[in-house]
Amino acid sequence: MGYRVITRKHNKRQPVLVFDFEGRLHFPLTIFGAEAVKRSSTSTARVYLNAIVPFFSWLEGDPSASRVGGRWDNTPQNIQQLVGDYLIECLRCKVKEHRAGFRLVSLTDSTRSTVRVFLSALKLFYQVMRTQGRYEWANPLVDGPAAILTQLEDRLPEVALPPRMPQISGVVLPRKRRLSDSYFKIVGESWVPQVIDDPEFPGRVQSGGKLVGWHLREQCIARILFESGCRVSEVVGLSLADWVDRGLLQEAQAFSKGSHGRRVKFIRFSASTAKLLRRYFDTERRQFDREHYVLDDYLREAHENRRNLYEVPLFLSRSGTQVTTKAFREGYWNPACRAAGIDADVHQARHWYVTQAIRGIYETSRSDADINRRLRELIEYMGWKSGWETLQAYEHYFNSQRHSDIQDQLHHKMDSMLNTALAASSACGLGESHSQDIPGAAEADQPPGKAEMDPDLEYLLTLGGRRGAEAAKSSME
Repeated sequence: MGYRVITRKHNKRQPVLVFDFEGRLHFPLTIFGAEAVKRSSTSTARVYLNAIVPFFSWLEGDPSASRVGGRWDNTPQNIQQLVGDYLIECLRCKVKEHRAGFRLVSLTDSTRSTVRVFLSALKLFYQVMRTQGRYEWANPLVDGPAAILTQLEDRLPEVALPPRMPQISGVVLPRKRRLSDSYFKIVGESWVPQVIDDPEFPGRVQSGGKLVGWHLREQCIARILFESGCRVSEVVGLSLADWVDRGLLQEAQAFSKGSHGRRVKFIRFSASTAKLLRRYFDTERRQFDREHYVLDDYLREAHENRRNLYEVPLFLSRSGTQVTTKAFREGYWNPACRAAGIDADVHQARHWYVTQAIRGIYETSRSDADINRRLRELIEYMGWKSGWETLQAYEHYFNSQRHSDIQDQLHHKMDSMLNTALAASSACGLGESHSQDIPGAAEADQPPGKAEMDPDLEYLLTLGGRRGAEAAKSSME
């Protein structure tokens, strides 16, 4: 039996408990869990603990860890050695020492997707332990020299920099970039969105859901995901008040990642989904509602100030409680995708929405100014903190796609010119046309874009693509 993490939602003093192999309370990890909840949220604390608990289990149970001195409170040098071994043996990374003293971590095809979360969580763990006086050494996940350089960088006077040249000059200095103070630095890490450009993706998921017995609740959640572009946690976390406050029509207010439950955004879905949501509330949901209320019952009590609609979940589990992200993902989304023969995480519904939105903007806008205005509106709606940087990651895909379209047109034009030249030479008696021997001649009459597609691109367009060893699902944002 391994380590166990228990979340206690209604206990603010000790919201997370961690037990070791022998069922004893692990005080350092329990304290860390409570601090992580204070700094972020219960869900983030759970993610962090799930990322580092296997490391602590490995410290106790692996013989190689014991030989190095497998204790979490060992010297920084020993901890760095242990973490390096764990990255290689358990997370399937390649680790090598840099001449400057830190270590470079390279991801492989077999690398677990939790590498970045693991390193971030462990770094925070030692920071908390030092603050609590439980770890007497320097933080082993911090690169000492880099941390000093970062402090010096912050103190450099801005006047020491040369004046910025105008943007049109082409010699504008790059923006100031902070040095990483992490001892383990991931090599070549960049965020790439899971771009899905298959217009049939939502229908395929819904078809798979039908095969595995989806009901109105799952259909509503999936439809809102695809139609609004929000995260699954934001959908299942909706209250009745979120919908009522936007008029019980096609919009609902919602919290966002990092808003700590505060309603800071709104989501929008179709009229058909709003109609389906009303039907779910008055029929299927009523069966699991402890008071067996329909929508009008709740509205009447709210009007009489006898009911706080923020305490009424929009989507109920069979036990009458609010549906959780994990329950929807593992119990409904994943089985539906397997039944449909596709491999896609629930977060890819958000990427699908963004991809379709960007495509629509470029296809329907009349000018560059119109494109920029509508892209700004998309950034605001999605609530991206690094708006244009996030958008640029998607536009890399569209740039290559637009060039592919240009190439298809060029190839089609070349084939037509070649056939015209061959026909002219045949008419002049210069010999029989052997167009069947010329690659591409037989397909010259096909419209552009129908040529055989590159397998990698075809896979991206039909299945959405999956990055090996992805460091964000989040999120995401």
